[in-house]
Amino acid sequence: MKPVAAISISIAPLALAAAASAQPQAGDESGRCAIPFSAASQLRARVGAPSPDILNAFTRSGAKDVGPHTLTDAEWKTVDAAIAALPRLHRDVLQRHLRRISFVDASSGAGNALTSVAEPACGEGLFDLTLRAGLLGETLTGFLSGKEAGLFTDDGSGTTVRIEAGAMPAAPYILLHESTHIVDGVLGLSRRTDAAFRKEAWDAEGSRALAPKLAANPINGIAWRGGAKLPIGDAANLYRGLQATPFVSLYASVAPSEDLAELVAWQQLSARWHVPLRIVVRGADGATAFAYKPLEAPAVRARMAGVSALLAASNGS
Repeated sequence: MKPVAAISISIAPLALAAAASAQPQAGDESGRCAIPFSAASQLRARVGAPSPDILNAFTRSGAKDVGPHTLTDAEWKTVDAAIAALPRLHRDVLQRHLRRISFVDASSGAGNALTSVAEPACGEGLFDLTLRAGLLGETLTGFLSGKEAGLFTDDGSGTTVRIEAGAMPAAPYILLHESTHIVDGVLGLSRRTDAAFRKEAWDAEGSRALAPKLAANPINGIAWRGGAKLPIGDAANLYRGLQATPFVSLYASVAPSEDLAELVAWQQLSARWHVPLRIVVRGADGATAFAYKPLEAPAVRARMAGVSALLAASNGS
């Protein structure tokens, strides 16, 4: 997940076995490889301080008061639960390819998460995952609603947008989404132009261009795709546009890799925990101007089923 939407590093497909025996190379004096990588260590044992480069990336995104975060006992429980909830494929890939999980203290609104390729000196084919620590105390409803607010400007209309996802903590969703980027980086799933989930959504040549039939859809011009922020009074029209697409969320339209990460995260959340997803636009009087449940849309359900089959076929690769 681009840290909504500011930090992201693109990752290329890797061979699954590339990091199975990777070890930090000698001579690293930067402190960036302070945590030795071992494919046999538990995922929770890979929690450690972020590198200076990671801290600088959050600062450059506009975050304030950036620094390393030490997990409290309560936060450890949240992290352990989120790790335990990962699908088998994700756990297997992370076991081989996740070097470090870090948490940073940073102001909200500028950056939330960063999945990045580890420095070559630390081992080939390894990834780092960094999260803003404040996410561990947020609900999924609060997190998604706050993220979506970044698409709009206040026009005085009194319109509000809320993404309703019940009382579920945000952490399982965040880890599902971000770890899917690592799975994708290893297996190259979103780059497979023959993948079923790409049909009806993405240009056939594998770029970030939407399918031709979506070129005129208002989602094509959102800020996350390089457009300008919209007056919030136009929100209902934007979500009507989303309703006419196969995307589970507006964020899924950023790129095929984000589309895959969103589909996987929401497939798991809905299938395993029955987490709802409802987009509600209200007017100044509080009355509902528009409401949409993406998880009930036939096109979205069909694509989630296709992604489930794709992940199942990738198990044991």
